[in-house]
Amino acid sequence: MTAAFCALTTAGGALADEHPENVTIGAASVGGTYYVWATGLASVLTSGLNTNINVEVTGGPLHNIQLVNGGEMTLGLSTAAPAYEGFNGLEWAEGQKFENIRALVPMYPSYFHWWGPISAGVKSIEDMEGKVVALGPKGGTPDTYGRRILEYLDVTPRRIVNVGFSDVTGQLRDGLVDSALNAAGIPHPSVLESESTGEIDLVGLPRDQAAGFIEQYPYFSTAVIPAGTYGTLNEDLSTVTLWNFVIGNKDLTEDFVYDVVKTVFDERQAMIETHRSSENILLENVDKITIPLHPGAVRYFREQGVDLPERLIPPEML
Repeated sequence: MTAAFCALTTAGGALADEHPENVTIGAASVGGTYYVWATGLASVLTSGLNTNINVEVTGGPLHNIQLVNGGEMTLGLSTAAPAYEGFNGLEWAEGQKFENIRALVPMYPSYFHWWGPISAGVKSIEDMEGKVVALGPKGGTPDTYGRRILEYLDVTPRRIVNVGFSDVTGQLRDGLVDSALNAAGIPHPSVLESESTGEIDLVGLPRDQAAGFIEQYPYFSTAVIPAGTYGTLNEDLSTVTLWNFVIGNKDLTEDFVYDVVKTVFDERQAMIETHRSSENILLENVDKITIPLHPGAVRYFREQGVDLPERLIPPEML
């Protein structure tokens, strides 16, 4: 049993009242929005809960789901699609249900956007045919769902590269990669870094293509990346989005989870100062979550007067 679960007792499975002495948060690779966001979360929880918080580099949402489900990580960041599929044993999780995960806090929508040097000539997803495309770490949201978008559009890159965002900017600059995909809050640090070293092309998913894709994967939504988000972006860019949220194991104590959720909402401004995507930490966005909430989160949202749909109530509360 890990330190993340030191607050659990063994007598009859009862829960202790105290918080875990050490809390780990599964993020993703260094250089991405997840890592920045998790660092902000760790900061506010350290101050608010007087608990030791550590941010861990992981492979992203799929890895976080597995670690949290197995009790190897206290908290993790996940996107809606892999969480829904994992909880229900679909797609990547076919044959195994990760039913120990529970949602805590809505985070922000991830915008799918590709970028690369203008010299690569990638101005649409179709232009990725025969190119070298980076999709982030293996098993992360960009890798898992970027591949599905490419398959849906029948586009076959010459090679797919799986590296962290801290490495991909250098590979783009050196001409080793033609285009890279982000599925994250905006603006993304790695795109800003690429912009600072040369002109880039930004690619989204046009609404007509997005419509058919969403028919197959209804937990996606359409949105635009507003003009001006990046210096290169002179007009709105249509694409698809997935929501993100914080997850934890169902056996975390109700009081601990309640205090985590309350602290995040109380310190929303501090989170925004870490990354502006945290403007989306709003009570009404709990509806964007695709798996049941933890009982501690249910308690907080109900205290705030939020009418929760039945699908968000965990089995242990029904």
